[in-house]
Amino acid sequence: AVMTGFVGWWGQGQLSIVTVIGVIRTAWEGGSYAFLLYDPFSLLVWGAAILGFVLWGRALFCGWLCPFGAMQEFAHHVGRLLRLPEVTVPARWDTRLKRLKYLVLAGLVALIFVAPGALDTAVEVEPFKTAIILKFARPLPYVLIAIAFLLPGLFIERFYCRYVCPLGGGLAIPARLHMFRWLKRYKECGNPCQLCATDCPVKAIHPTGEINPNECISCLNCQVLYQDHDRCPRVPRQR
Repeated sequence: AVMTGFVGWWGQGQLSIVTVIGVIRTAWEGGSYAFLLYDPFSLLVWGAAILGFVLWGRALFCGWLCPFGAMQEFAHHVGRLLRLPEVTVPARWDTRLKRLKYLVLAGLVALIFVAPGALDTAVEVEPFKTAIILKFARPLPYVLIAIAFLLPGLFIERFYCRYVCPLGGGLAIPARLHMFRWLKRYKECGNPCQLCATDCPVKAIHPTGEINPNECISCLNCQVLYQDHDRCPRVPRQR
């Protein structure tokens, strides 16, 4: 609620691929980076996201600071309250669909060099402006696009984050470079135990037990399970 209401709707602190494209475009075409100072609140969020990225990878922003990500979690909770069926995407298709966000990112970056005039339209693949910045106060086609990205979240947790978000794709590419690997694992994780992999809402844990930092949003489900005396077979049972 704080992320969507305060950081997003009130503070307008929704980070966007538009800023990344602006930086790349300025580096390519020349010009001033002063546009980064026009929105001090978002600049603070960028600072927190970058610091978190260096320390823990993309998870701090994508999992805890993104207003649209929080909105998707609300959508998922609404789906559970309405008793809608929860869809589990088969592992093969989940892996394939996760590549889509990198293709979207590559397409947007390519437009900087081949068709910059098309960027204003292309960045609407990111519904943040509609859903967060303008609070859905836009012409109907834009509202329908934003709703179309939110609705799957009723059935598939964080659908947009996992499969479409170009900003998430951009943050994921160097995500393995973070300084600390603080998510704890047992050597038995994945061999044979698959409880954490099953419990992960974004399917960021490989069958072999490793956590994929490119997809992990630090929901901490696996860390709760890591210390669960009743569910984790590695933790000694309480007497």
